[in-house]
Amino acid sequence: MKIGLCAWSFTGSHRESGRELDPFEPEGLARLAALWGLASIEGSAGWFEGRDPGELAAFRDRLDADGLGLFLDTGGEIWRDPEPLRSSVRLAHSLGTRVVRVTVSGMLEGDRRSYGLDGWRDHLEAVARNLREVMPLAEELGISVGMENHQDICSWELCRLCEQVGSPSLGVTMDVGNALAVGETCSSFARRVMPFLKHVHLKDYTIYPTSSGYRLKRCPLGSGVVDWVDMLGIFGDGAPEVEACIELGATSARHIRILEADYWSTFAPRPLEGVIDAIRTLHQASSHGDLQTPHERGEDADMRVAYEFDQLETSVGYLKGIGGLPG
Repeated sequence: MKIGLCAWSFTGSHRESGRELDPFEPEGLARLAALWGLASIEGSAGWFEGRDPGELAAFRDRLDADGLGLFLDTGGEIWRDPEPLRSSVRLAHSLGTRVVRVTVSGMLEGDRRSYGLDGWRDHLEAVARNLREVMPLAEELGISVGMENHQDICSWELCRLCEQVGSPSLGVTMDVGNALAVGETCSSFARRVMPFLKHVHLKDYTIYPTSSGYRLKRCPLGSGVVDWVDMLGIFGDGAPEVEACIELGATSARHIRILEADYWSTFAPRPLEGVIDAIRTLHQASSHGDLQTPHERGEDADMRVAYEFDQLETSVGYLKGIGGLPG
């Protein structure tokens, strides 16, 4: 599996600290990925808004010179308006990009209670309706669209959306760590969405128990709950052509209130064994101590930059150690 670097591993702290290399913008991210011998970068389509065709071609040439691929994240809200995704698909084609990532809601932490059961169903119907408007263009231009599990949607729902829309170009960008936020193990989530897999985010978490669930705190790959030897094996066996990016977000410890009964009110019934497996995984990986990131503690920009770079260096070293990256 080829592995790249996602911009959401970083924040604006690098610009704030006056660093010459800023991985929160495309040129800086590309330089950092090339420095670490990674295969691609992933970042916002908004980076390229307003750039003329010559600038886009020059950036693509620089990526090609360093042997880097490119993955785009679209902005906008696909459940309200298909146009931002349509624009990103066109941009992807101009940049020679094969996959555009989209989220299906603005939620985090798996907490869909504000929608209610009927409201969440209506929401997903709106997502499907707007995706149907965009996917003919994506098919025409040879662009895949990957819906991310952004701590909001379970694997069954993602598969159902793919089936409802019915486009071979529509699939899933799986965020590995985020599977836990909706009561699924990373491995079971991956196997379920495998027929639709387009791209992967490599994310790990350390786990902190609370009275209502667990907090998920960003950490270097290999330092948290995810069994990466198992996961890379699953992806290698099931979708060897699919690529991944290291994504070490977020800046705060996310609270998954999975032990509150009404947390489940918008989720369809599912086999109890899978939920128990997910909770057991979280419980067995539980840690104690400081669950705040330097960003939450309000530490200065230099400390935040050091934290982000250290997590990347540790992650790359870990992946090399298990054979996920060339040594």
